[in-house]
Amino acid sequence: MRKEKEKIVMVCPFCEEEIQETDHVGVTQINSVVHLYCGAWPRPGERIINEGPFKKIAKKYL
Repeated sequence: MRKEKEKIVMVCPFCEEEIQETDHVGVTQINSVVHLYCGAWPRPGERIINEGPFKKIAKKYL
């Protein structure tokens, strides 16, 4: 039986578009994803602890 990798699909609540693998995103201290590609910012009180392309961040945190 062949195992297929699951594709992680997320939609940005700010621009309402699907986040692509190459889009620049940030991860906050509570592991929420911020879509920096469209200019979104984290909620008040949260800070970004790591950022990079969505594909890399998804592998590391999700």
